[in-house]
Amino acid sequence: MSAIGGPFQPFDSSRFLAAIQAQKSGVLEQLATGNRINRGADDPAGLISSEHLDAMLAELEAETRSLSRAQNVSRVVGSALGEVSDLLIEAEALAVANANTAGLSDAEREANQMELNSILAAVDRVSHTTNFGDSHLLRGNTSISISDASVDLESTAVNDLGQAEIDGESYTLSDVGSGGAFAITGDNLEGSLELIRAARQEVIFKQGEVGAFEANAIEPRIASVGIAIESLSAANSSIRDTDYAKATAELARLDVLEGAAFRVTSAGAQLDPTALIRLLG
Repeated sequence: MSAIGGPFQPFDSSRFLAAIQAQKSGVLEQLATGNRINRGADDPAGLISSEHLDAMLAELEAETRSLSRAQNVSRVVGSALGEVSDLLIEAEALAVANANTAGLSDAEREANQMELNSILAAVDRVSHTTNFGDSHLLRGNTSISISDASVDLESTAVNDLGQAEIDGESYTLSDVGSGGAFAITGDNLEGSLELIRAARQEVIFKQGEVGAFEANAIEPRIASVGIAIESLSAANSSIRDTDYAKATAELARLDVLEGAAFRVTSAGAQLDPTALIRLLG
């Protein structure tokens, strides 16, 4: 009879040792991988929740990459439009200089026209070379888009900028170049200035629109998605990640039990529970 009055139940030390070693292997795996859940059997419900959170995180991270790209595109466009605006300021100054004929020789007026032609060529160059990857940004028929908003980008080529109707005819910035109806070596400098100022106003407006889109649409969404990613990551971590303090304590407990089981096994396969208590002590 046992000490508690029941029949003697032999202790199978080898099976006890195998069970301890299996538990220890699981804890070591958690510590090695950093994951409390390494397979469905570890926590079926937790695994399902974690997989759903992983899918949501993947979608948000993809959106973050898309938003970052849109932000970079808007900055490239803003920089290019700023350059065009600076060029048009110089163009306006040349037109104003030629409008003040006193003291200017014909050669100086021609020199100003040549400089203006160079500015128009530079504006066209910016329009044709402002790209982001394979996307041509300032050639027209382009937009910067995020999930629920977009801003259209028009062409900044001199044939498209500064469209204005003068004396019943439609003209563009290109008409202030040499040979154009409003070349600054001609007599209608008021028309020249009107076209240049219309072009500059158009560029400034678009620059402001792109900047507002970045500030009021892209950046708030980036911040919102970042907060969502942080929250979901924390939730997923609480479900799936290893609690190192708990796992380390469990490993220490299992080490003690494993050592005791080895002592029991070395003493014989089957022992009276009273003898087991003595060995453990």
